[in-house]
Amino acid sequence: MKLITRATLTAALGLAACGADANSFEVEVRDPGATGAVLKVCRSAELTLRRDGDRFVAAHGAGCEGSGEILVSFADRPPVSCPVGYVTPGLRLEWRFIVENGHCRALIDQEPAGE
Repeated sequence: MKLITRATLTAALGLAACGADANSFEVEVRDPGATGAVLKVCRSAELTLRRDGDRFVAAHGAGCEGSGEILVSFADRPPVSCPVGYVTPGLRLEWRFIVENGHCRALIDQEPAGE
């Protein structure tokens, strides 16, 4: 019988979070000086979004029901918060935001992904 190690289990859970039930998050930053962005939902650990030009992107499976935020950090001023509404396991949503003039605006076309 194979023994499942903690590392194997952690890797499997990480891959599952990027699977079919993953929400997608995208923040287009039109303000200069953005240094990074992190996602925090349901009081879980922060997830660093990947930079792609003027955007920060991530895919993350909801392991909880709740809400949170994406904090976009800047070199020369306080971070800008983009509120993430309700997430729940099994429901995939595409969360899209624009940060401009020091404010975050949600793009309102929230449809379950894949429908």
